[in-house]
Formats: sequence, structure tokens, C-alpha cells
Amino acid sequence: MDISKFDVIGDSYYDIETGEYAGPVDGWLGEELKTEDDVLLALQRLLKYETELKAEQLATQSIIDRCKSMVKDKERKVHWLQAKYGAQIAAFAKSQLHGKAKTWKCPWAQVSFRQPSPVFYIAENERAIDLVPKEAVKIELSILKSKIPKEVQLTLIEEYPDVFSMSEPDETFSVKTLTATDTEE
Repeated sequence: MDISKFDVIGDSYYDIETGEYAGPVDGWLGEELKTEDDVLLALQRLLKYETELKAEQLATQSIIDRCKSMVKDKERKVHWLQAKYGAQIAAFAKSQLHGKAKTWKCPWAQVSFRQPSPVFYIAENERAIDLVPKEAVKIELSILKSKIPKEVQLTLIEEYPDVFSMSEPDETFSVKTLTATDTEE
């Protein structure tokens, strides 16, 4: 073996060009296995390396499991803080808005307010199928609410309140503390 083509790191050779492991420095085996003792030594070393590999894999998995547990603990803290103070934060932020502003910002977060669109509900599909425009009905007899014009929705709600209704959505808010660049590597 031409050792000029290899770097020695610890007790091992590594190919200079590829960085691949190229064997142990101690030369415990030659280029080929000639005797039963050589084969047994190679198998003994293989068992040792596989055991070391498995130990590293288990240690790595243990670290990953602990990190996941730590992340879960942090998630619980975030959820608790949001549940405990989220509404109060939103109320304060809303009180700080002026004019048409929908977002309150501070150095640690921003609180945004948005008014979602109302949701059209159908309480009785079978009955509703006869009442909506036919292009809004699928062959399997479900209703494509998106195909029912807003005016028709309002008329259906007015004429058949037992079949149709419209939600009155509450204003939503979100609190954002990290930006996309904070999480990119």
C-alpha cells in the first residue's frame, strides 16, 4: 500500500482524494486473507467494528430522543403561554392599533388581526341537493359549496334556515416571534 495516497487520522488511513476510510494503521491484516487465523481475525475485527457502530447508533438515537423530549417540553411552554396570555396579548395589541392598521409590532413579536370569510354550512345534504344550482351538485350527491354564488347562498339561508346557515366568524389573530430567516441555516 502506497501510504503517500493516504492521510493518517487517529489509528486509521483515509484516502486523500475521496476521504474514504482505507484501513487501520497497524496493518493487522495484509492485502488478502491466507489462513483460517486471518479469516478469524478479520471476523473478530468486523464484530468489533459492528459493535462500535451499533453503540454509536444507539447513543445517537438516545441523544435524538432526548432532544425531541426537550423540544416537546418547549412546545408545552409555548402552548401554555399562548393559552394563558394569548387573549390578553391580542386585546392589548388591538388597543394599540390606529386607523386601518391590522398589525401591532414590538421587538419580540407582532400581532396580526384578520377577518376571515364566513363559512357556508349545509345541515341537510339530501334536501339541499334539490335546492342548489345543479352545477354545484356532484354525481355522488355531495354539494360543491364553492359553486353556489354568494347571493344564492344568502337566499337559501333566508328561505330555508333549517337547511342552510352561515357562520359569523370571529376575528383571528396570530403572534409571530420568529422570522423565516431565523429558522434557515
